[in-house]
Amino acid sequence: MAVAIAIRVRFFARLREVAGKDIEDVKIPGDARVVDVYEAMLRAHPGLPPRDSVRGALNHEFVDWSAKVADGDEVAFIPPVSGGA
Repeated sequence: MAVAIAIRVRFFARLREVAGKDIEDVKIPGDARVVDVYEAMLRAHPGLPPRDSVRGALNHEFVDWSAKVADGDEVAFIPPVSGGA
């Protein structure tokens, strides 16, 4: 198993309501990807929606779920946005 790294997770909109917070500092294995972070958040907050209805971002940019996460990174999870004209 890889050495643990510290990252910050941000939740937006409905995800923030389910998690009960907008920021969570977590330690994850050093070989983790964005998908692994979301899976860990699903275990910690079982009411979060399935991954296919969420977008992941790494350090303020949308990324693929397979993007690698590094120590000190910020990972954000954002539900789809609707509305507007």
